[in-house]
Amino acid sequence: MKLLFLACSLSVLTACATAPDLPDEPLQDRYWRAIEIDGKALPATAGRAEAHVVLGANQRAHGSDGCNRFHGSYDLSNGLRFGQLATTMMACPPPVDQLARSFAQALGATASYRIRGKEMQLLDQDGKPRLRLEATFLK
Repeated sequence: MKLLFLACSLSVLTACATAPDLPDEPLQDRYWRAIEIDGKALPATAGRAEAHVVLGANQRAHGSDGCNRFHGSYDLSNGLRFGQLATTMMACPPPVDQLARSFAQALGATASYRIRGKEMQLLDQDGKPRLRLEATFLK
């Protein structure tokens, strides 16, 4: 009897501890907020723009590198590749200037992507994650 009770208790605890998997977010029409660049977590964005990208269904991208805004094209025919991106040219104080450069370099190196739940990784041609982003709905 004790063994049966123990077995039932364990199965109930296991069922409660296993959270259902979240469905994968769509690539397009989401605000993808950068949370990590080249394995380094991004600091809080108090008082400044957060690095993000939005990929529209029309193959147009726009966003911010944390200092400057950008827009341009992207292509999905062979993974994910960004075209030439036009940016504003504001002077960014340290350390935001380095964040902006790293974000732009990571976008430029993107060759593919992987989405799991609300998280997307932008991968370079070697499959190395360059950017980790979190999805939110467009407002």
